Amino acid sequence: MKRVLELPIGSRLTVMIVAIMFVSMAGLGALLYNRAYQISYEGAVNDLAAMANDQTDRVADWFADRETAIAAQAASPSLARALAAFRESLDAEGASLAAVRAAYTSASPQPAGAPGAYGRVHDRQHADFARMLEGFGYYDVFLFDPDGWLVYSVTKEAEFGTNLVSGTYADSGLGRVVREAAAAPAGSVAVSDIGEYAPSGDAPAAFMAAPVFDERGERLGLLAVQIPIGDLSALVSQASLLGAHGDMYIAGADGRARTYSRLGDRFEVLTPLPERAFVTALRAGETGLHHGVEGITGLDSIVYTLPVDVDFADWTLVAELDRQEYLAGLISLRNGVVLFVVVGLAVGVGLSVLVARTITRPLRDFLASMNAVSGGDHTASVATADRLDEIGTMGRDLVAFRDRLAEAEHLSAQQEEDRQDQQRVVDRLGAAMRGLADGDLTQRLEERFPDSYEQIRADFNGTVDAMRDIIGAVMENAQEVQARAEEISGASDHLSQRTESQAATLEETAAAMDELTTSVRSTAEGAAEVADAASKARRGAEESGAVVKEAVGAMSEIEHSSTGITQIIGVIDDIAFQTNLLALNAGVEAARAGEAGRGFAVVASEVRALAQRSAEAAKEITGLIETSSRQVESGVSRVNRAGDALSVIVGQVAEISDLIDGIATGAQEQSVGLSEINGGVSQLDQMTQQNAAMVEENTAAGATLKQEADRLMQIVSKFRLGGPAQAPGAPRRAPAAPSDARPRQVSGDTVWTEF
Repeated sequence: MKRVLELPIGSRLTVMIVAIMFVSMAGLGALLYNRAYQISYEGAVNDLAAMANDQTDRVADWFADRETAIAAQAASPSLARALAAFRESLDAEGASLAAVRAAYTSASPQPAGAPGAYGRVHDRQHADFARMLEGFGYYDVFLFDPDGWLVYSVTKEAEFGTNLVSGTYADSGLGRVVREAAAAPAGSVAVSDIGEYAPSGDAPAAFMAAPVFDERGERLGLLAVQIPIGDLSALVSQASLLGAHGDMYIAGADGRARTYSRLGDRFEVLTPLPERAFVTALRAGETGLHHGVEGITGLDSIVYTLPVDVDFADWTLVAELDRQEYLAGLISLRNGVVLFVVVGLAVGVGLSVLVARTITRPLRDFLASMNAVSGGDHTASVATADRLDEIGTMGRDLVAFRDRLAEAEHLSAQQEEDRQDQQRVVDRLGAAMRGLADGDLTQRLEERFPDSYEQIRADFNGTVDAMRDIIGAVMENAQEVQARAEEISGASDHLSQRTESQAATLEETAAAMDELTTSVRSTAEGAAEVADAASKARRGAEESGAVVKEAVGAMSEIEHSSTGITQIIGVIDDIAFQTNLLALNAGVEAARAGEAGRGFAVVASEVRALAQRSAEAAKEITGLIETSSRQVESGVSRVNRAGDALSVIVGQVAEISDLIDGIATGAQEQSVGLSEINGGVSQLDQMTQQNAAMVEENTAAGATLKQEADRLMQIVSKFRLGGPAQAPGAPRRAPAAPSDARPRQVSGDTVWTEF
């Protein structure tokens, strides 16, 4: 693309025109081809669908015709008579069906047949059934009795003479239709799906069967036929629109073919179809259009599947159309489109060259005029200025540009003169500005400037005069500020010294007050402890008085108990006396009794001795109790005196406790007052410290102000005013004398002021 953009305009125009024509014609050709392809595709799909629908109808009609024929043949009286004759021939002579089967299934190409009645019936009926087989194109014709025994067959294969309900071939297609028809009413037909049939060498076979009744309506047996698969395949493959590689066949739900391929050796009946997308779909019961899929032939095909309307099986008709065949008609159209594009490009190249020349020749003339103007020829003519197209507009613009260049050259000379005047003004003004930068405020521009710059000279001189006045005033103010800064600095130094002294004094006072507060607080705490001890002593004395009273009561009770014990002992003494008398009487009576009362006399003697000892013991106890009573009386007297003394002590302890409580309360109040005083002193100390800090900050600010004033004097001293302005060394005002550091007393007001 970059190389194309670097080509000359003529070549680029040719390339662009050819490219536009190519894109247009190629797009139109592609649009036509795509439309034709769409029409061809839709036509092929519609034709394929119509053909498939027609073939399914033909297959359904084909089976319906044969079912009708079988039903009519089963209802024929002649067939009923023939079936009855075969059954009667077997029953009349007791002929064995096995013998008949052996006779007719021998290896001889012309078997002799069964002897007797069956043979005669067979010879009479066989020709009629053979004509029936050939006339309808059946593979075989069968007659069954009501129990399912095969009593007649045209071809007499291995199933002849066997029972198709319960025998070896009961699970075959023939066995299934026999069982179904055996229970069916008159006029009905049973049809089987196509499957392997063992008696025919596992060849594909399908069967139809219908019940046979006599004139009385009694069931005689069944008529069955074997359907030719080749006729069905020929019917399905009769499609003229399939082309050389198209195919049409019937497939079952198991994915196996039910008819032959019209292409010959692609597949056989009942062989599994190759794995294709549409085969997988029909196994799942899905039918419809499949485009752009691989067909049975392996080619890119359109496949249309449609269910076949039969009752006995789940069949699907498959119609395949090769993509290349239905697109064959588009090849000539494609070739025509290509030829159209090539011829159109050739014509476009010729036209583009002519158009490019009509544009490039005037452009070359215009380029020559531009080169002349750019070379400085402001009188050169422009040949294309008379054209009416865009190139003429460009020529007229070039003429205007040429005229403006001539005018610009004249203006450039005038501007050069102005530049020189401006340079002179700038040089003189720069010299004066450099003098100002050096601090020389005596600089002035006395020489006149050109008229256009004269106002600048006047403004500069006015500015210098104003600056000289301002700097003079600043110098005077700076000297005044310097003097005041020195005074403030000196006063701040004195104030700082006095504040520091006051802060030290307050700090010592605060420390002393703190110690005094601590001592008073300790005294108050000790007084509180003494008061507590006195209270405890008072309570102890009161408790002791109560104990003494209880002891006096206990002594009285002991004395009362002693009196009771004395009375009891008197009773015991009386009992001992009476016992002694009784023992004495007993001894007298025992002595009177003689030898017989000797033992009793001994006992009476012992009792008298015990009574004597009891009386003596009672006397001793009485003496002890009397002694104890006297001691108890003495103890009661002493306890009473102790109680009186304790009462006196309790009163004195109460007085002492009250005095100590008063002392403790006073000490506590004194401690609280000192704490408040200490807090005030501490607060005053903090404010003094803050004042000291503020004084230090003020001192530092004064020093900074003095430094800034000195610096300002140094700065303004650089200017030369050339007038009577005060010099930096002018006399300064003396600083104020420091006041007495002793603080004044405040009369009549003791309230602290917090800052």
